[in-house]
Amino acid sequence: MMNRRFLFSVFLVGLVAGCASNPSPEPAPQAGPDGLVDVPSGRLDELHVLPGKQLAGYRKVMLDPVAVQLRSDFIKQQHGNNYRIQPTYPRYRDVEQVTKEATVAVADSLAKAFRAKGFEIVETPAAGVMRVSAKVTDLFVNAPDIVSPGYTRNVTRDAGEATLSLEARDALDGKVLARMQHHAIARETPRGNIANDPANTLWMETLYQRWADNCVAEL
Repeated sequence: MMNRRFLFSVFLVGLVAGCASNPSPEPAPQAGPDGLVDVPSGRLDELHVLPGKQLAGYRKVMLDPVAVQLRSDFIKQQHGNNYRIQPTYPRYRDVEQVTKEATVAVADSLAKAFRAKGFEIVETPAAGVMRVSAKVTDLFVNAPDIVSPGYTRNVTRDAGEATLSLEARDALDGKVLARMQHHAIARETPRGNIANDPANTLWMETLYQRWADNCVAEL
């Protein structure tokens, strides 16, 4: 009787040990309609890529013009009632200038990030070329320089914020290779900092470069 109990105990111990050493495999991530799967990222809010190593064959990049859209309340927040009374009131930089600066800065940041990782920037579609489209939405630059004589300086906790998106496709057949998105705030500090055009430009360009570097690192 004792031998049976002993053998049964040994059997249970072995069974438990076997279950612990052979956990059930995690289910494979489900691909969406375009074949991309969600991938956890410590760098970006959202990352969706083709499964496997299909991106490894791309070492050339074609960059589309960057699309920029300001936050819906940008004009109201920057100009206040003055804009409704007199749209040409020169209190802050105009929308076109802010948009143009972001377009150029994001394009330059992406080109720099790709080149740093050994990618070649090309102008035309070809085999092995990844076509990259970047978009900036909800862009808000805090407290640009005030030119009104009634004000001498601005103080803000951050230089601005934006949601940045990137989509990569095969340059020839248009197959989606990856999508990523991230919302970022530039130089957020607990104390107020003097805000002016040079400082805002510096911190927003730093935001764009960090985002571009993170996107290329994920690719």
